[in-house]
Amino acid sequence: MKCTKCATENPEGMKFCGGCGTELERVCPHCNFFSPPQFRFCGECGTALEKPEETPPINYLEPKSYTPKFLAEKILTTRGSIEGERKLVTVLFADVANYTSMSEKLDPEEVHQIMDGCFRILMDEIHKYEGTINQFTGDGVMAIFGAPVAHEDHAQRAGYAALSIQKGMMEYAERVKNQWGTDFQMRIGLNSGPVVVGSIGDDLRMDYTAVGDTTNLAARVEQGAKPGEIWMSRETRNITRGYFKEESIGEIPLKGKAQPQQLYRIISDLPDVRTRFAVGLARGMTDLVGRRPEMEALRSAYERVKGGEAQVVDVVGEAGVGKSRLVYEFQRVLGPDETFLTGICVPYGRNINFLPLIDLVKASLGIVKEMSEEEVGNRIMDEAEDGLAPMIPFYRNLLSLKVDDPRFNLLDPEGRKYGTFEAVKNLILAMSEEKPLVIFLEDVHWMDKISEEFFTYFSHCIHDHRILMISAYRPEGAPPWAQGTHYQRLGLESLSFDTSIRLVRNILGGLFLDPALEKKIVEKTGGNPFFVEEIVRDLLDRGDLVKSGDQYIGNRPIDQLEIPNTIQGVLAARMDRLGEDLRHTMQVASVIGRDFAFRLLKSIME
Repeated sequence: MKCTKCATENPEGMKFCGGCGTELERVCPHCNFFSPPQFRFCGECGTALEKPEETPPINYLEPKSYTPKFLAEKILTTRGSIEGERKLVTVLFADVANYTSMSEKLDPEEVHQIMDGCFRILMDEIHKYEGTINQFTGDGVMAIFGAPVAHEDHAQRAGYAALSIQKGMMEYAERVKNQWGTDFQMRIGLNSGPVVVGSIGDDLRMDYTAVGDTTNLAARVEQGAKPGEIWMSRETRNITRGYFKEESIGEIPLKGKAQPQQLYRIISDLPDVRTRFAVGLARGMTDLVGRRPEMEALRSAYERVKGGEAQVVDVVGEAGVGKSRLVYEFQRVLGPDETFLTGICVPYGRNINFLPLIDLVKASLGIVKEMSEEEVGNRIMDEAEDGLAPMIPFYRNLLSLKVDDPRFNLLDPEGRKYGTFEAVKNLILAMSEEKPLVIFLEDVHWMDKISEEFFTYFSHCIHDHRILMISAYRPEGAPPWAQGTHYQRLGLESLSFDTSIRLVRNILGGLFLDPALEKKIVEKTGGNPFFVEEIVRDLLDRGDLVKSGDQYIGNRPIDQLEIPNTIQGVLAARMDRLGEDLRHTMQVASVIGRDFAFRLLKSIME
């Protein structure tokens, strides 16, 4: 800290100048305001006064040095059960489009500096979506999504990461152009397919064995992509269809491939489509079957809420069993005049604090994605009147707007967290004073810890308010709010055989299918509605089912139904959550067959 009287440079933390004894003050680099030495933020504009720590250099040969701690721990604690496993993954290749000409034009030290900044962006965005970087090349990276830890949405994560990378590179390219006078663009290619996970070392070094040409095709797709673009194979597009705005590039000849490959370009994400259910909704829904008791339970809970008795209802079931669909149909029953707020948790959202709360606040204040920052700020000011006015800084901070309130900027992280809790709670309770309110928390099994803490606190604050809080999650573990006299749990089971048959016929527009094939579909899917829909649609897409008059018939004998990649991802991620002993038992049992004698399994496993 520099003394404003004698200009002596003093070490950080000094309260008085070592040269003249004058009390030191911190000068804000943004507005030149003088703040006391104990201030960490400017008292005038809120700018951080402490210098950020210098980022250590990246050691590209040591994966443990650049892999985030949360991801490293997840890999190391499960490696014993996943080494040697076959995984369905999406491979991402990215490289600098004009690397050779840039290297010829600039000094090697300058090229190294440019690539170092590039690699930091790549690592940040890939790790944000829990991808693992398998290889650094001189001008890019190879990353894998879905291994070693399986993700049911590996292809979507790869697509989101690719879009984030290109967005970051557009901003970075301006800095490169201004500082070094050279153009800078990346091209990215994606392909999905199976790999076998090899050994995983303590330093996180991983070996993969590609099955077929999974990695090779990803590299070829990337080499064919134009600078600044993201191209994907047909395999990846089949999994991600409905999640991104895309366009067909056509059939493109690729090196090493005998036949031209159908490729697609990812243009952008679709902000309103963040869940598998939202994709299904956009595609078109079949009639709901087999959920009458559960629907009546939700209706009954809402009637109690209208009478002034708050209710908390958890809808619990395996992936694809229809939790979101049930709540969607309940919302339709309520009608458009009822207040219904939704907070969505996403698979990569465990490390994104307050994610579902942001959804609730935006919906409560009537904020939509088309609004500018100024319009969002004005809407907060308009809606947060009277008792909510002191909470405006917390709403602005939650929605990533600049906060000029000096009192807010002096709060430590804990103060901001609990202030945010109060602000969101007060906003929702104020809404419930006007009319009954339904809050739906989707996919709570992916909720971040801070949001979980908030809703646990919130569930204890609503007893005398007209609020129905519905949570949907998988049965791995109940959230902390799953208790109390105002709480009930709705367990969703798989559909019965007859109900599953009705679902198959609904998907086919009410037409009949060969009874033997209907039976095979239902047995294969175990009555899981999502699995039923995916297998039937996959058969239709491949042309294995064709319409003939008033029925559908098989176009060729179907002895073994193929499991679509969308289902494989869900099953693989589910198996990864099991304990090591149970996983090993499943592996051995799967070799015996779908049905097996316990005596035989026990004998094999000793």
